[in-house]
Amino acid sequence: MYLIDGPVLLAEALASQVEIETLYVEPEALNHESVWAARAAEIAVREVTRGALKKVLDLGTPQDMVAVARQSGATLDGAIGAALASERPLLVLVELQDPGNAGTLIRVAEASGCAGVVLTERTVDLYNPKTVRATAGALFRVLAVTDVGIDEVLTSCEGAGLATWATVVLDGAAAENAPLSGAGALLVGSEAHGLDAGVVQRCQVPLTIPMEGEVESLNAAVAGAVVLFEASRQRRAVEPRTAEASS
Repeated sequence: MYLIDGPVLLAEALASQVEIETLYVEPEALNHESVWAARAAEIAVREVTRGALKKVLDLGTPQDMVAVARQSGATLDGAIGAALASERPLLVLVELQDPGNAGTLIRVAEASGCAGVVLTERTVDLYNPKTVRATAGALFRVLAVTDVGIDEVLTSCEGAGLATWATVVLDGAAAENAPLSGAGALLVGSEAHGLDAGVVQRCQVPLTIPMEGEVESLNAAVAGAVVLFEASRQRRAVEPRTAEASS
C-alpha cells in the first residue's frame, strides 16, 4: 500500500483507475469535487481531525486529503517483455537516492514513451510520498517494477535479448550516434557515483552526453531525459519509413 496526497494527484489516480482503498479527509476538504468523485467510485471516505495528516505525511507541505492505494504488481519479466513487444526503452534506475530525481525520471519515462521503469535495490522507495508527488501522476500510468537486484536485471535482459545501454560520464558513444530507436534497457546510476564499473562492462552500449564548457556531469534526471528523448526522436524518424515500407 502507499499514500496519494492532495486533490490533484487523487484526481489523476481516479482517472487512471488506480485501486484506492480508503480516502482520509480533513473537515475543510470534505466538499471538494475530488472527494465526491471518490464517493462516486465507491471508495470509503473517512473524516479526520484538522492537522492530522501533517503528522503522518513526510512532506513539507502536506495537503488536506490522502488516499491509501494498492501498489503495482508488475514484474521484471513483464517489463522486459513489454519493452521487446513495443520496441521501446525500459528505464532502469540504479541506486538513485533523491525522490525528486526518481519522480522526474518516471515523468520523463511516460513523456518519452518508455515501456516501463525498473527501480533496483537501494534506489529511493518508489512509493515514498515525496517520490509519488514528484511523479505528478505518471506513476499511475507507467509500468513500474521495484526492489530488483541489478545483477538480476542484467541477467534477465541478456537472457531475453534486450539491449542494454549505460549512461557514463566519459568515453561513451554520443546518444545521437547510437542505435536507440528500438527496444533496450537504459541504465541511469546514482547521483553521487553513477554506475558501477562492473555494471557498465556488462552493458552493450555506454552512452556519454557531449558537453561544452567546464561542466563535468549532469544531474541524473537531466542525463536520463536527454537520452530518452533522443531515443524518442530516433523512433519518430524511423516510423514514417516503416509505415511506407508496409504500405
